[in-house]
Amino acid sequence: MSRYSLKPLPHRSDVFEVAVGWDASLGTYFAIVFGAPEIACEPDVLLWRGRTFGEIDGVEELLDIVLEFAEVVGELRGRLDTDRSASPNI
Repeated sequence: MSRYSLKPLPHRSDVFEVAVGWDASLGTYFAIVFGAPEIACEPDVLLWRGRTFGEIDGVEELLDIVLEFAEVVGELRGRLDTDRSASPNI
């Protein structure tokens, strides 16, 4: 499994972190958007996609999900493709 933490967009003060990656055991990419935590609390999960087998098949589909929440750097696409190739479905 790979996991990358993305920087939330400046106008998304409601977002604490956006995590994306490849989960070989489920054969899917995943995206998790965490909300800004309240004092002494864990952040809420605002969005979690890629929790079921084969739910998100392509990098572009994954990035379309997170573009409204986080900045996506150019090399991320390549890293995610490499992660999938290096660790295919189990």
